[in-house]
Amino acid sequence: MRSFYNTGKLLWFPLMRNPSKESYRHDPNRKTLRLEYGPHVRFLPAALAAELTGVSVKTVYKWIAGTHPIDARTRQVLYTRALGLLPDDRWTRWHIDEQGRLTAPNGWSFHPDELLGLSYIKQLNGELQADVARLTVENRMLREALDHAQANRLPGNVVAFPSPTKKPGRNRVKGPTP
Repeated sequence: MRSFYNTGKLLWFPLMRNPSKESYRHDPNRKTLRLEYGPHVRFLPAALAAELTGVSVKTVYKWIAGTHPIDARTRQVLYTRALGLLPDDRWTRWHIDEQGRLTAPNGWSFHPDELLGLSYIKQLNGELQADVARLTVENRMLREALDHAQANRLPGNVVAFPSPTKKPGRNRVKGPTP
């Protein structure tokens, strides 16, 4: 499979309003904004860079010429929208690939619906852990009751007989019958 990064196409994912129909291959004779972050490199036409950041095309040409520096917020927007990188340090080496999937540093990728499924699985896991805790307590109580019953049990060679008691209404005198 050919790497997306070697095709020279601009990364598009749902943060952009409308994907552009124009092909964005790097042309050395055309003024483009070089956007680089680690192994990720893109050459953005001035019009597209202006559209992504919300500035004028004239400002982008000043960035290309080097007369005006790109402020940190705008650079983060470009990294996010053009390279698919996530701006928070906790997401280092994570990015959004060309299909709009969140890709982990180990190469695993997740579609938004799959991430929603993970939250459902997490909820089910919490319910299962609560059930396990409840059953553990119940098991402990049953074991204690069983241990108590075994401690109070009579030895195996002794038979318990019921104690003789008089029952009411049965006080008859044995003797000759009339």
